[in-house]
Amino acid sequence: MRRIKMIALFVAVAVASALVMNVSAEMADDTLDKLKMGEVRLEFPEKVGTWPNEPAPATKYTWDNIKARVVDGVKVVYYKTAVWGTVKADFTDFRAKVNETLNDKRGWSRANLRFVEVKSGYDLTVVLSDGAHLDFPGCSSALSCTDSNRNYVIINDERWRTGTEASRANNMNQRDYQHMVVNHEMGHWLGHHAHATGCSSGGPAPLMLQQSTGLRGCSSMNAWPLKEELWVKV
Repeated sequence: MRRIKMIALFVAVAVASALVMNVSAEMADDTLDKLKMGEVRLEFPEKVGTWPNEPAPATKYTWDNIKARVVDGVKVVYYKTAVWGTVKADFTDFRAKVNETLNDKRGWSRANLRFVEVKSGYDLTVVLSDGAHLDFPGCSSALSCTDSNRNYVIINDERWRTGTEASRANNMNQRDYQHMVVNHEMGHWLGHHAHATGCSSGGPAPLMLQQSTGLRGCSSMNAWPLKEELWVKV
């Protein structure tokens, strides 16, 4: 009887081991496939903080420690989208337009970047927010903003839908304003922390000028990075 029990125990352990090995093999194959697609990270740096009452943020990654983010010679930025508060803009439309802007051949793609929306394993969060959630230091309930340390690019819902007094006064259509605000705030996350100061002799505004509040000597509003702005520090 004891021998039978020992044999049964041996068989049970063998079966369990086989199952674990099979699951591990499947996980390894899945990970390898994702690595080939540039969808996994090779290192997992320390998590950063969150805004009050918000879910866990993205992890702060750097180009140097994640080889998988370079796919076919192009640097890939992985982002997710989220809503803060009660917004009036259509969120599905917002997501589609953000992706369209970020990968437009006139934009940051000229700096050898590609932007991919994901549900997990993201580098930053692009947020559509009502104004009430933006009344904190470094931001404004009336405008959009970026927190590069916490990896949030935050687009003000009202501005997304209506633009600003300056954009309307300078005849910038609403889709171009949307291009501009997404590119401008993403520019901050990409390393352009300071605003451009304006134009000394007219010409289109630099993307990193705070155009939402005025042109400061520039002759026209501009939704795309100028040639001299095509550098990144991520």
